[in-house]
Amino acid sequence: MPLEVVSTDGRSFRYRDYQVAELGPFDVRVQVEFAAPKHGTELHSLTGNPHHRKRWDEKLRIYLPLSEPLPLTERPVGNMVVGSVTDLGSEVTSCSPGDRVFGYGSISEEHQQPEGSWRPLDGLSETDAVCSDPAHVALVAVRDGNVRVGDAVAVFGMGAIGLMTIQIAACSGATTVIAVDPVESRRATARDLGADVVVDPSAEDAGLRIKRATGNHGVDVAIETSANAAALHEAIRAIRQCGTIVHVPYGPKDASTLHLDEEFHVNRPTIVGSQAVWRNPDRSYPLWDEARARATAIDLFKRGKVSSEGIVTPIVSFRDAAQALTSGLAAPDRAIKIGVRFP
Repeated sequence: MPLEVVSTDGRSFRYRDYQVAELGPFDVRVQVEFAAPKHGTELHSLTGNPHHRKRWDEKLRIYLPLSEPLPLTERPVGNMVVGSVTDLGSEVTSCSPGDRVFGYGSISEEHQQPEGSWRPLDGLSETDAVCSDPAHVALVAVRDGNVRVGDAVAVFGMGAIGLMTIQIAACSGATTVIAVDPVESRRATARDLGADVVVDPSAEDAGLRIKRATGNHGVDVAIETSANAAALHEAIRAIRQCGTIVHVPYGPKDASTLHLDEEFHVNRPTIVGSQAVWRNPDRSYPLWDEARARATAIDLFKRGKVSSEGIVTPIVSFRDAAQALTSGLAAPDRAIKIGVRFP
């Protein structure tokens, strides 16, 4: 039987056997060759999120009380996979055995999904393919911030989403792009990927440094990707009067370092919640929808406008994946986005 990586709490990971379903007429089975988790989302899901504490009412679009919290359960870990097609359902027309494809999936040896869930690799590198999801989130965030030619933009949090945001903001015409992160290796990667200024918020006043770097004006748009309350507070401090803040992640869970009685009250920022999924229409719908945004993110890689260079690190073997996730998933100084290579 094939193996997959699972966890209950996001602190320890193990392998377990699983059964691949019987092949349906429109299904495509893939032997996985490369995979990667989505660090912030994985930890958020594994350590407890609003869906464990409350019930989401889709019609009202509001969380309502649960009689008791849902328990955390063991679940597969992972976000995207790349592999080769091994078996096809009788009605599949979009691919053939041996084709290399990518799509959403956990870190496991085999995946089977309807053919529409797979995209042809079509010249993308494996690391570009697994970064197409954070690139999609970043693209929507930049569009939600209405970044335009000549804008100054600050991005808080240099995980995979933040590093993609740096690049897409520059593609959108931002002439000054500032990267903020306390981890030196992440700041170095941001600089390599085009950040004009890098800021260490653990060593200096980030909001003040950004104001000074923009002629004392502040940035037009600040994009917060870290789910850290202090980062959101510094984003508020860093913008121009009536500037825009785009908040990307779930969280922060602890908002004790977010002070809405300070710059927020007197500078009147517009805060935009950016969420690329959960059946949220694009703010430019129907001209833009989720499918167009995803396709555009992939096309940016193909055109060489954005790169995964330096983002998927470290890359480990499947046999070492459980240990690598245990030591690195919640350690930003050790990993940005762990890649897993299969034999």
